[in-house]
Amino acid sequence: MDCRTGFLGIDDPDEPIYRIFPLWFFEETLRVGNLVLVPPERWEDPFEVLPSRVIMERPKPYEQKPLETFLKPAYAQCWSRTKESDTLLRAYSRVVKDPHHRRNTLPREEGVVVRSTPRKLLSAMQDWARSRPAMSCFIGAVRYKSSDAIRQYLTDRISQYGPGAVGRGQLRAELLLLKRQMFSHEAEVRMICVCDLREQPLMQIPVDPSSIFDEVTFDPRLETFEQREREAVARSLNYKGPVRRSDWYTVILLQVILPNGWKED
Repeated sequence: MDCRTGFLGIDDPDEPIYRIFPLWFFEETLRVGNLVLVPPERWEDPFEVLPSRVIMERPKPYEQKPLETFLKPAYAQCWSRTKESDTLLRAYSRVVKDPHHRRNTLPREEGVVVRSTPRKLLSAMQDWARSRPAMSCFIGAVRYKSSDAIRQYLTDRISQYGPGAVGRGQLRAELLLLKRQMFSHEAEVRMICVCDLREQPLMQIPVDPSSIFDEVTFDPRLETFEQREREAVARSLNYKGPVRRSDWYTVILLQVILPNGWKED
């Protein structure tokens, strides 16, 4: 059951997946050539870190012990299978326009939609992990369950494999692929690294952004001149990949031809 690297719940490793980067984070990624994975403790949803709050109990001899003592350090970055979502865009990107110049007054908070594939992301992690034998790397699809089902899943896993096995490698990664059904619209896919020792507060995976990003789309709510400015900065930071212009919020005029005219009441 335990392995060092692979896909978890991914049927098509070449399917497109998406991530909304804050503009400043996207530009930093181009500048330094790293994808940054963070500890799950940084996420807001308390169920994301439920394994670290499990208290195991046995009756004979009576003993209590936290599962957290068995959990190896883990780091993750979240992507999505959803290509276009106003809900996700507004959750991870903020645009407030100046009423006179139409320029976004909060450029650090605007989003950049980036497209890649599970295969490319896993390959980057595998290349980086070859010199780190204590590192396990996975790309996995999040499974959405009820709160009770998540609790039962944890109980069953600990009973079946034991806390030591659940706390490391693939089984540890699988615990980070559980999320409540209220978040199912996110259709998440996660990069996950599990290591024996906590090396640093963040995990930085070296990448070539022009190769690993198949396409970049700047926030579609921006004015055209702002999108051109963002692209110019990206090109100056050596991004050579495609940039797509979105027409989500383009104002349109619809011409409807009525051969028989219309009635005026």
